[in-house]
Amino acid sequence: MATAGGAAPPGMDEKARRTRDLLASFYNTDPSASAAPPASPASLARLSPTATAGSPLDSINSTSFDPEIYMDVLVQQSNLESLLQRHVKMAAEIKNLDTDLQMLVYENYNKFISATDTIKRMKTNIVGMETNMEQLLAKITSVQSKSDTVNTSLFDKRENIEKLHRTRNLLRKVQFIYDLPTRLNKCIKTEAYADAVRFFTGAKPIFEAYGDTSFQECKKASEEAMDLVIQHLQGKLYSDTEPIETRAEAVVLLKQLNYPVDNLKSNLLEKLEDCLLNLQNEPTQASIGDISKTFRAYLIIFPDSERRLIELAQALFSNRYESVRENLKKRISSTDLLAMLRSLWEDATTIDEVIPEAALPAFSLETTRDIIRQHIATAFRHLQSEISDALIRTHSTSNEKLEESQLQTTMETSKTKVSQGCIDLLQEFHHLIDGNTELLVKLRDLIIDWVQEGFQDFFNKLDGHFHLLSGRSKSFSQESSTLDPVQIEKVPAVLVLMLSQLCVYIEQTTIPKVTEELASSFSGGGARSYEYGPPFVPGEICRLYHSSGEKLLHHYINMKTQKISKLLNKRFTTPVWIKESVISTVLKLCLKSLQEFVRLQTFNRSGFQQIQLDMEFLKSSLKEFVDDEAAVSFLLKEVNNAAHERCLDPIPLEPPILDKLINAKLAKIKEQNPNMQ
Repeated sequence: MATAGGAAPPGMDEKARRTRDLLASFYNTDPSASAAPPASPASLARLSPTATAGSPLDSINSTSFDPEIYMDVLVQQSNLESLLQRHVKMAAEIKNLDTDLQMLVYENYNKFISATDTIKRMKTNIVGMETNMEQLLAKITSVQSKSDTVNTSLFDKRENIEKLHRTRNLLRKVQFIYDLPTRLNKCIKTEAYADAVRFFTGAKPIFEAYGDTSFQECKKASEEAMDLVIQHLQGKLYSDTEPIETRAEAVVLLKQLNYPVDNLKSNLLEKLEDCLLNLQNEPTQASIGDISKTFRAYLIIFPDSERRLIELAQALFSNRYESVRENLKKRISSTDLLAMLRSLWEDATTIDEVIPEAALPAFSLETTRDIIRQHIATAFRHLQSEISDALIRTHSTSNEKLEESQLQTTMETSKTKVSQGCIDLLQEFHHLIDGNTELLVKLRDLIIDWVQEGFQDFFNKLDGHFHLLSGRSKSFSQESSTLDPVQIEKVPAVLVLMLSQLCVYIEQTTIPKVTEELASSFSGGGARSYEYGPPFVPGEICRLYHSSGEKLLHHYINMKTQKISKLLNKRFTTPVWIKESVISTVLKLCLKSLQEFVRLQTFNRSGFQQIQLDMEFLKSSLKEFVDDEAAVSFLLKEVNNAAHERCLDPIPLEPPILDKLINAKLAKIKEQNPNMQ
């Protein structure tokens, strides 16, 4: 291979030598490198075949490289396969070098041709440039001299021209002032109040400076016209039929006329407040759009009214949400509730675009959260109330002699009310998480937790209500109970048995069904803290109702046992065959017979008063013959009541008269029987 400098190896033709010289001159090879002594065969012989065969190209291209020694060493220390590989590698390198050389020559040749053409064009363009520059200089000099001549000739007349121009402008202003009343009246007729204000504010400085001289009449006529303009602007401002843009423009024009708008602002804000109060009961999308435009216009017209507008907006939505809370007291569906909440959310978003400082979306989100939670709690209360009403009707109609078919029908009705009521609630609540609106997406996890918590609390309260209804527990909260203590004392045993069966049904059927529905439609949640545990624990509820069913069944057994015991005690009590007992029993039978006899008669006032007197006398006389005074007093009172019911004119004797007659009778008896105690 050719070296980069020094004498060419023997056998190199002229073309290869010329190519080598071109490369050496292009890369500027250091000629001092040729002075280096050539490598000795002994030093090359010490190289290993691997090192010699794998020497880099830099050592081959050095000036001290001896190709004959290199070939001898390479042939001696390399096998045929290595030589063939080295041959193929060097052939590829030579081919690449030839290709790079051709590309280098062609690129340099093209650059040289391009540079030559550029130099030729520059020579052509420079020819005649000096002549053109001389002509340009001559023309510039001529223009400058003519300009100096014109300035010199017009210098004396310049002041007169400027004075005439000022005079002309002044005359135009004077003419405008004299024509101003006519212009203002024309603007009033065409309702071009903005032009009228613009004309008057432009002429106002002249009126202030020269209004007391020759322009006095013009000033007076213009002010009268502007008073009329102010009246029209005030009328537009207070008109409900005018669009808000027109009313805003009226306020801006009044401000330009230096009209005091503070009173106007107060009146308009009060009017806006009245308008908002009227729109609270019947809000529509159009009205909300108008309110939004009104707020935007007020912010532009009265920048310092922002705080008042924020208060009005917050009061508006507070009252509207309060009306939704009032509707919750009535039973409304989730669909209707969502429609109201969605409308309020859209309205709050619309107003928020105008008054973001009011933070209406955040307020709406928080209020909606409370309303939905209240709606869920109200739905569970209604379901518990319906179940309670069904059981209370059973309580009021049930007795020990009801037929088995009636009891079975009542039991099935109660089961259906519990099971189907829970399923209906789940379907109702599903609407709350089924929407894709921004509002529902934010509250989805919370709603799921509230529904699960609601079922947990509902089943706990229902269990307590069962115990209260059965008479087992009177300490349970009676907020939702409509039973009074008298009713609880009269609980029939058959109702307790029904409650026990209902607990078993809830444990085995209702709770698994509710759990399955919650898992399929209300999975997720997790918005509540982990420290409170899961919101709905079906195992705990099942254990609760299993225990309650057993307790109610034991209570039913105890009630039946007590009833049988009382019946046996009553049937098989040993009579007391002593004189006082016999007399008491005979007196009771007599008084009971007298009561039945009185019920079959009709009395006038005197007869009723006589019976009243007799019963009162017997009350004191029979005390010494009976041992059960309370029973005798009760029977005497019953006789008196029966006479009162059968009397045509039941006017009783006064207590003092009764006492006087009884004392007189006792005194007479005592006179007849002095030995009587």
